[in-house]
Amino acid sequence: STTCWPSALALASSWDDGLVGRVAAAIAREFRAKGANVVLGPGAQVHRVARNGRNFEYISGEDAYLGARLTAAYVEGVQGEGLL
Repeated sequence: STTCWPSALALASSWDDGLVGRVAAAIAREFRAKGANVVLGPGAQVHRVARNGRNFEYISGEDAYLGARLTAAYVEGVQGEGLL
């Protein structure tokens, strides 16, 4: 089975680092249940070109400060579940 998680940019638009951490922990639990020990994503990059077709994958959006806070929350959520 699979879960459809919100995109990283959708999480970033919440401006809620607690929410990002909880979602990251839930994703990590799902990965661990399937035998994985590494989560490869999301990307943490500031959007510099609006035409980039993969901007939705980056958790930082256009704000470097917000991106740093949300990236830290995501990493802590994943690592708190024992994954890298």
